[in-house]
Amino acid sequence: MSCACEVAEILRSANCVKIGKFILSSGGESTIYIDLRSVISHPREFRMLVELCARRIRELDFEVLAGVESSGIPLATALALIMERPMIYVRKEQKTHGMRKLIEGDFMPGMKTLIVDDVATTGSSLEKAVSALRSEGLVVEDAFVVVDREEGAGERLEKLGVRLYSMITLSQLTSLLEVKRGGDAKC
Repeated sequence: MSCACEVAEILRSANCVKIGKFILSSGGESTIYIDLRSVISHPREFRMLVELCARRIRELDFEVLAGVESSGIPLATALALIMERPMIYVRKEQKTHGMRKLIEGDFMPGMKTLIVDDVATTGSSLEKAVSALRSEGLVVEDAFVVVDREEGAGERLEKLGVRLYSMITLSQLTSLLEVKRGGDAKC
């Protein structure tokens, strides 16, 4: 079974693929919504997904994982645990109390950082994370998501000198799930 097939099956099994009318964080509309928040409620599928993701990013050059609030945090945490790497996370907005941080966790300027999120659409959230991390002196050259919706995130990040890696694209996911539904082929 191919890696994309395994991911498609995990997302289907964990009820992460929703069909209907949805407004995306980018403001765009879609008939398909990928809700990776559901996978954390399915420990077997979550573990399988994290293990596949760890294999995918193992060869990338990074010292610290940076989860993007909120959906990137569970994935980054699980990856940090099984890969035994430090983790930080990037808030959407700076806190107005306490330490007033935008980035939580311990890090040092100059650390090579891999951004982790669930889904990439236009790349706006990832771009904000890149900016926040770089403003604190972290080196960001790579970002990783489970699903790339192929709506410009890769190109947007490329302009910032950041490569986008994913487990599966939306077109692959819909194609694989459609084939399975039709019964003509299996992953």
